[in-house]
Amino acid sequence: MRLFLSVIDKVSDWSGKLVSMLIFFMTGVLFLEVVLRYVFNAPTIWAHELTVHFFGAYSVLAGAYVLLHNEHIKIDIIYDCFSPRGRAIIDSVTYLLFFLFILALLRYGIMTAWRAVELRQTVSPSPWGSPIWPLKLTIPIAAFLMLAQGLAHFIRVLKMAITGKELT
Repeated sequence: MRLFLSVIDKVSDWSGKLVSMLIFFMTGVLFLEVVLRYVFNAPTIWAHELTVHFFGAYSVLAGAYVLLHNEHIKIDIIYDCFSPRGRAIIDSVTYLLFFLFILALLRYGIMTAWRAVELRQTVSPSPWGSPIWPLKLTIPIAAFLMLAQGLAHFIRVLKMAITGKELT
């Protein structure tokens, strides 16, 4: 079991660090756009839109990394009033809602991504007409990574809720 949880944690950590590199790429593209626009008076039609696409991918794909490090938003004032076992009981219940949401996101994301790839979907009103299907592919990938990391956390909090001992 520990090996299984460790593999999930490593995948989430690795994917988060890999996705974080998109920030450098986005910064570079926007810097290039600023230089081309204001120095050479030759703006691009693709830089802003490409950056928006990468930021969308960055936002969804970072979820498993954020969950791994327990950095998602919660109401700490109330949550911290409970013992570690009490927090684990609360987490056990809320993870059931989490799984409902993530499974729906995974199902819908697969259907949406599949359709977008079939149609080779692009952004219609855009002058560039950028492909949107690669961005839509990130939704089921992100949902799967979140599902796996959520399962790892759920196993840990369930162990704490039942036994009062951490599963490391």
